[in-house]
Amino acid sequence: MNRGIYPILSGALAHERRMQVFANNMANVNTAGFKQDEQAFKSIFPRYQAVIPTVSHTAGLAQQIMARPFGATERAFVAPHTMKTTFEAGRIRLTGNPLDLAIQGRGFFEVQTPQGVRYTRNGMLSLDNQRRLVNGLGYPVMGTKGEIKIPAGKLEISGQGDIRVDDKPVATIKIMDFDDDAMPVKSAEGLFASDKGKPVKNPQLQAGHIEESNVSSIGEMVKMIQGMRNYESSQKLIQTLDRMAEVAIQDIGRVT
Repeated sequence: MNRGIYPILSGALAHERRMQVFANNMANVNTAGFKQDEQAFKSIFPRYQAVIPTVSHTAGLAQQIMARPFGATERAFVAPHTMKTTFEAGRIRLTGNPLDLAIQGRGFFEVQTPQGVRYTRNGMLSLDNQRRLVNGLGYPVMGTKGEIKIPAGKLEISGQGDIRVDDKPVATIKIMDFDDDAMPVKSAEGLFASDKGKPVKNPQLQAGHIEESNVSSIGEMVKMIQGMRNYESSQKLIQTLDRMAEVAIQDIGRVT
């Protein structure tokens, strides 16, 4: 079997992995606050192993041990490395719902989950049966003094996250931010996890609005088409090498 198939196969698997990421981005194009991903890869070069050639009986033992194996030396492989998340803001859309909140600029909402504190840019909020402010998954949205409970009355949320009911202050929504080199990583249920957050001093919120996904459906579709073409090229190369091996086994052997 031609060993050149293996580097091509690793490339085909890399394209398949990328298309899975693109498909996930496309599936979340309408998910509020979603941030698109990009799969990064790394090159892997095979290590030479000590072999003892059997073709020569006159070479010294040291020369035999240090001999390199036969075959191409430029062979390289591809392997998944890290998942990059783009934190650019999505388009802000008017909803008219007073509990919908969009963060302008940097920052994340903090929510309390059974797995611990998590973060999100999805500002589609509501009240549960205890009148706690919760996200779409039912997890409490945290304020500067803990969970937020909103009594019945005329609700107003200021641009700094201050919540007032009938002109009486109730709570302030906590907005957290992270350094560029310590951004949170994606966790389960579309949330982000990190332990390096710090409160934003002057947050900017828009009540009655939500931030949409930052995924460009056209851009992701173009990437998927390119990935599919590259995957098909890898398939054709593998088929060509397989055909060459078939010819070598059947036809050349028959001629000699």
